[in-house]
Amino acid sequence: MLQMGKVSHQLKIALISTARRWHGGEEQARLLAHGLQQCGHDCLIVARRSESFAQCMSQDGFSVVEFDNRGWNPTALRCIREALRRHQVDVVHYNDSHSITSGGFASIGLNVPARFASRRVDFPIRLPLRYRHFCDRILCVSSAVATVCVEGGIPAKMVRVIHDGVDPKRVRAGDRARGRQALRLADQQPLLLTVATLTDHKGHRFLLDAMPAVLKSFPEACLALAGDGELADALKQQAARLQIESNVRFLGFRDDAPDLIQAADLIVMPSHLEGLGSSLIDAMLAGRAIVSTTAGGLTDLVCTDTDETEPVAWTVPPRDPSALASAIIDALASPDLRTRRQQQARQRAEHLFTADRMVDATLAEYYRVLSGAA
Repeated sequence: MLQMGKVSHQLKIALISTARRWHGGEEQARLLAHGLQQCGHDCLIVARRSESFAQCMSQDGFSVVEFDNRGWNPTALRCIREALRRHQVDVVHYNDSHSITSGGFASIGLNVPARFASRRVDFPIRLPLRYRHFCDRILCVSSAVATVCVEGGIPAKMVRVIHDGVDPKRVRAGDRARGRQALRLADQQPLLLTVATLTDHKGHRFLLDAMPAVLKSFPEACLALAGDGELADALKQQAARLQIESNVRFLGFRDDAPDLIQAADLIVMPSHLEGLGSSLIDAMLAGRAIVSTTAGGLTDLVCTDTDETEPVAWTVPPRDPSALASAIIDALASPDLRTRRQQQARQRAEHLFTADRMVDATLAEYYRVLSGAA
């Protein structure tokens, strides 16, 4: 048995993902796996066949076991079960809600010592029974997500908050000139950037509704939307209706996000539902000015605990284009205030939201469960 804070043997951890595409959750799993490996632990990746996560982790040198589809068919369940049995894992970590079902059923009878699930969205809990039956801990990325879990029927004693973290070196490797050149922007042209999947809860439509007012004050401003998703066509049509299409760039998925973030004058997060928002952590570590709603876990990032602390961002209520426009205009018109808030944001992120901190906190929870601590 492990003692708190002391490892008596190398931990064997199976990280299970059913994701098809690469989003923030997959980046967090990658950072966790690398962090665990650097701490001397053995991390096995169990992932959907031929999809982005399995391919990336294999390229990174991890042992990868692949299963078909979401892992719910008998062949996939046998594959997952055999991988867990063969590796004699100490910890199973489900990286998404679907993997709780597949990994949970596959592990029945194997007596896995510790079972964890990451919860990154603040959507209502649909099947609390699977969390209670197949998990020892639910690791929530924000206090808002933790509240949703408890309100959804998961016992509070199972719930812990561990914020996502990012690698500061990655975003700081971005280059402003390179990002601006990629977008063919003049150096002084105001650039607003949102890095988020084009899906409803990210709130892009409210940002587009805010842009006509912004452009009255800053007619040369450019809004760049980095990300793909099912609402791409609808958002392009909305921009055309608003007659702002010449000022809006739909960039699709980009692998040069650090360059784009450094190139931006303002990072805008218009979500009306949000688990945490790891792209906002990137912006904070890059020292970029931020306008954000207060949806979900975003408050953990940009809302400080006391009135005496300098704000790190302009914050507005969700679903309020008028407030969003006013905040953007104020931010663009206040360069000295932007500089102060950028510095505060960077300091806050360096203290609270790095990948190293996330890995350390996750390992601490592994140790607590494995040692029988409450």
